[in-house]
Amino acid sequence: MKMIVLKILILGGPNFLGPHLVEELQEHGHEVTLFNRGTQKHTFSNVEILHGNRDGDLNILKDRWWDAIIDTSGHLPRVVEASSKLLSTATNHYTFISTIGVYENFHSINIDENYPLAVLEDETNEEINEKTYGALKASCEKVIENYFPNHFLVIRPGLIVGSRDPTNRFSYWPFRIVDGGEILAPGSPMQNLQFIDVRDLAKWIVAMVEKQGTGFYNATGPAIPLSFEELLKTCSQVSNKKIWLTWVNEDFLIEHGVQDWVELPLWLSYQRNMPGFLNVDARKAIQAGLTFRPLTHTISAIIDWEKHNKKDDVPIGLNRKKEQDLLKIWRQRDLTSKSID
Repeated sequence: MKMIVLKILILGGPNFLGPHLVEELQEHGHEVTLFNRGTQKHTFSNVEILHGNRDGDLNILKDRWWDAIIDTSGHLPRVVEASSKLLSTATNHYTFISTIGVYENFHSINIDENYPLAVLEDETNEEINEKTYGALKASCEKVIENYFPNHFLVIRPGLIVGSRDPTNRFSYWPFRIVDGGEILAPGSPMQNLQFIDVRDLAKWIVAMVEKQGTGFYNATGPAIPLSFEELLKTCSQVSNKKIWLTWVNEDFLIEHGVQDWVELPLWLSYQRNMPGFLNVDARKAIQAGLTFRPLTHTISAIIDWEKHNKKDDVPIGLNRKKEQDLLKIWRQRDLTSKSID
């Protein structure tokens, strides 16, 4: 069967998910246009580049047509509405990349797409921070639904990981384990984890765009439960490093001022009351074709990318001296460490 070539506009595109979407779309033979401010360098070939600004400079998008639009950069409802007004008659299909952060809270596990959404306390507030990010994205979703009522697709990813990740939130663990030795591991080894390889996400988004899928979807993985201990063991296997994991309880970490998620990524302390954040229900997306590559492939790709693309980002993760000082104090409490062969 002859493949149908689509003309696709990506709003945003130079960072993380964007390049993976471009690569996936081009592998399928589609024609790609990127619209962004042009402040980030790129290495795309055979891609039309349009420069402008979603906040007030959309003229270059006027009087154009695309078979599908993928919005990777919408964060403020006012700005998303401005582009939606212009593009509502410019496409047959609109995909908005949102976040699981749109939900009102994460007090429950297995949150599905019908869970209540976060609401801004002040609808005029456009400051993006940890408190407002999800509510702003939820408001953007409503704008998209209003302007593209019969042909919108809203993707709500969990933590996205992989090459080109600017946050280093996930890669802290593979690289900490590459260094070997005794490692401070937070909380319980049985804590459930969820995340999605950026390549799996891009592949599924393209497949959904091609078949003009619509509706709301949580997009995170893996397909079967994964514990924190399993992740660290797999990192050890991939890096071929012998490590000693010392599981330190949350009260000790809180007592010593360790910042969850930032100093020890993937750990959210019980004080946040967010057991559902890494226990989201993604069955709808899986039933719609979302698949996941082996964890070893994700870890290997991250290690390889970081080795060849050194960044000067502010380090994410626990300072090594602080980690060892904490382990020394912990050992003095006569608690034992656990070794991985």
